[in-house]
Amino acid sequence: MTSPALSPRPAALDTRSLGRPVHLLPRVAVRLRETLHRQLCLPWNRRYHAHYDLREVSLQPLDRAAREAEVLLDPDAGRWLHAMGPSGLVACRIDRALVNGLMARRLGLASASTDAPASELSALPMTATEERLLQALARQGCQLTLQALAQVATAAPDNDEAGSNDLPPLQIGGLPTNCTDAWEVTLLVRDADARPERDMHLRVVLDGAYLTPLLRRLAAQHRGPARAAVAVQPLARRLTLKLQARLLEQEMDLGSVLDLAPGALIPIHLADATVLVEGSPLMRAAVAEHHGKLCLTSFEDLE
Repeated sequence: MTSPALSPRPAALDTRSLGRPVHLLPRVAVRLRETLHRQLCLPWNRRYHAHYDLREVSLQPLDRAAREAEVLLDPDAGRWLHAMGPSGLVACRIDRALVNGLMARRLGLASASTDAPASELSALPMTATEERLLQALARQGCQLTLQALAQVATAAPDNDEAGSNDLPPLQIGGLPTNCTDAWEVTLLVRDADARPERDMHLRVVLDGAYLTPLLRRLAAQHRGPARAAVAVQPLARRLTLKLQARLLEQEMDLGSVLDLAPGALIPIHLADATVLVEGSPLMRAAVAEHHGKLCLTSFEDLE
């Protein structure tokens, strides 16, 4: 007998993904990568003659346990900037290597600091210049992410102009815990000028309210136009009937047969028919003739 203590615990269902088309989110992430690469990395490359590349964008429910585990390895992983946006909480965390790399390029010191390992950066105190740049980058990352999600949700064309998702000043702190329906957009940025090449993350955590319009649109697309077309068809087109016919015998005297003419109708009395629905008897109906057609009438429920 297996000990209850050794039995594996069943995995808990994530209510954020139940009934939602989360399997379509990778398609959304592809468009987000194209949009955010054009709005974030390309301006950096032009301004600093750098080679930043947005390698990947992922959109998924926030794995809070994974983020808390990162803090044990890197103290800077617990440093988040957050604010209350127009539809709920918005939080952002940027790897310090990305912030320091951009700051070094601004000061013309890229060759001296872009290759510094993350462990050395964590040991250094954050300067006021780095703090201001972190605030600016986090604010820009949050606003562009919200704008890109809104464009996908409304099927609007990509627009590189600043959106209307203005945020209040971001506050420094840990990852907020008062949001149960939280989602995470993760940007994986590669610096090709570093030796060796370095991958860095920019993470944006959003309240589920920002994802609701997008998920509704994906659900409508997943249902497809076929069901909608069926729903608007008239009842006569949607209701299908299957009739079973059989040969009948009618005894007539010779005089009645001789009186028949082309187009004459022979009166035949049929027994009541049973209406079946999926093989189960549902109603009883009388069989009648109407303008040369057999019809069912006088329906009665079968108890």
